[in-house]
Amino acid sequence: MSSNKHATFVIALGILAANVASAEDTPALGQTIQPEELAGLSTTVYPDGEGLPLGGGTVEQGKVVYEDQCSICHGENGEGDMSMYIPILAGSGKPDHGFHWSTGYSWPYATSIFEYVRTAMPPFNPKELSTEEVYAVTAYILYMNGFLPEDGEVSQSTLPEIKMPAQDYISSKWEKEESQY
Repeated sequence: MSSNKHATFVIALGILAANVASAEDTPALGQTIQPEELAGLSTTVYPDGEGLPLGGGTVEQGKVVYEDQCSICHGENGEGDMSMYIPILAGSGKPDHGFHWSTGYSWPYATSIFEYVRTAMPPFNPKELSTEEVYAVTAYILYMNGFLPEDGEVSQSTLPEIKMPAQDYISSKWEKEESQY
């Protein structure tokens, strides 16, 4: 072994030995997570509503949340800004090209809108909204697309019942897997 390779090998062994020696200072990894702790981490919401938290919100409440948290990016009427890749949230129908489809016409499940808002919005402070605010702004987005009346509301029991137009023309992995059983 050349002296350079030998020196590199000795240094690598020293680093490895130092890491092993300091392993006692690391956190106790591999501890069991308690069920109530795990429930707080699991945020998957399925099309049938499984995983939705208790709660609900109205279109009226959602308008307030939308104006405060969403309109700065998505626009006053959900028009988005495609030049900045900010999605269109509301539109008057299904355009010819999918890139310009509003959320209301490109998402097959209302539960998916809830989940996306809950985990990713607002973009500079995700997960900031309370469960009630997420339900409310979801109701408002559904209202802007014509899927809820102005006095409408959603909850963990009613949100999965809303039929989105995209269910008719987007293939669903969930439905394919469920039909196999």
